[in-house]
Amino acid sequence: MNIINIVIPIFLIIALGALLGKIKKLNLDPFIFIIMYITAPALVFSSLQKSEIKIAEFFSMIGYVLIIILILWVISTIIIKLSRIKEKGLQLPMMFGNTGYLGFPVALFAFGVIGLSYAVIYSAIETVVLMSLGIYLAHHKNDFREIFKIPLIYAILIALLFNIINYKLPSLVLTPIDMIGQITIPLALIVLGYRLTKIKVKQVKKALLVSLFRIGAGFIIALSIVSLFSLTGVLRNILILEAAMPSAVLTMVICHKYRRDPDLVASIVFISTLISIITIPIILWFLSLY
Repeated sequence: MNIINIVIPIFLIIALGALLGKIKKLNLDPFIFIIMYITAPALVFSSLQKSEIKIAEFFSMIGYVLIIILILWVISTIIIKLSRIKEKGLQLPMMFGNTGYLGFPVALFAFGVIGLSYAVIYSAIETVVLMSLGIYLAHHKNDFREIFKIPLIYAILIALLFNIINYKLPSLVLTPIDMIGQITIPLALIVLGYRLTKIKVKQVKKALLVSLFRIGAGFIIALSIVSLFSLTGVLRNILILEAAMPSAVLTMVICHKYRRDPDLVASIVFISTLISIITIPIILWFLSLY
């Protein structure tokens, strides 16, 4: 595994987005819409069509990811209560990582299409929990209709159905879907870089501690789970890698929407992403040893 060739291109594209953010003011809404509703579902569908992940593996993945999130929820709740932290919004970036914008390209470049497929499932499960439990934690109310607004879910379900019945779309149809999906990763990384330039970092010490928790706790919990269940191969690697991603950009969006410490959460997203420049290569190196 050539770690430099995996990591450097990803962060160069993020840097390009950051540079763009410094020299030009843009409305990102159209780009985010294109990613969420067109290119990302296409990427999800095409990767699953190629990888042939079975339904049993899909449900196993659900279980492992839910365990990771549950443990992070319990630990973060205990820490917040014992520390008497007033900013309750920071629980979301403690629990949820950037498994999509950043997780997809790292998984793809490090472990190929099968790695991307597992990362897609991980991210979809995490997104469902974030849009349900995450909104509840931020707002103390819930609207499960939000879950049905996630296009990735439908792309996964359709792709899994096709895999179950052993149906492959003709190349005439799958090729353009695949081409559209390939837009996702570079565009998402540029958007991520652009967004980071708009964050004003506040409460640096607290944001740094939460960032280290997000990455470190995610790594340790996932490593414990794969060891407990004797998981091997790409599945093991993706669980560890995705669990140790920096805080999710979507946590910043939700906390801003519900006015739950948005500045602090944005600072955590920014700092944890910077830290991941160091931690992602270290984790990839660790995974290459086993």
